[in-house]
Amino acid sequence: MRIRIGGLAFLLVCIVLVSAPSGVLAQKKQRDVITREEILNSAQRDQDLLAVIKALRPHFLQAPRGVRTLGGASPGALSVYIDRSRQPGADILRQLMANTIEEVRYLDPNRSQNEYGITANGGAIVIKMYKPSNLIDTSGKKPPR
Repeated sequence: MRIRIGGLAFLLVCIVLVSAPSGVLAQKKQRDVITREEILNSAQRDQDLLAVIKALRPHFLQAPRGVRTLGGASPGALSVYIDRSRQPGADILRQLMANTIEEVRYLDPNRSQNEYGITANGGAIVIKMYKPSNLIDTSGKKPPR
């Protein structure tokens, strides 16, 4: 009986240890993503995207840790991409209404450079616009006139 309880306790500890890293990764992943559901459940749902980011993930807008500055200036400005298309500046965040967004993802400078090249060396905010599924026709048929 003693061996069974000890074995069961050992098995339980192993399961907890094996599952812990995935939970930690899930938390980190969510820290770098704002979903449509989260936006619509926030008090900022009727505001612009900049207000949403400031309220829900202000670290998206801060200079990344460990990034050295030259004379107080960041070595690279934050890049903004909407549906994989680079935008001219972060001011676009004020022009997008929160309820038009599917997802906002933050990429740190290393990840943004790997995905978008050297011009994204200050990190990136990647925005996926919301496209209502009832407006997308995947049948290939022409709509009636």
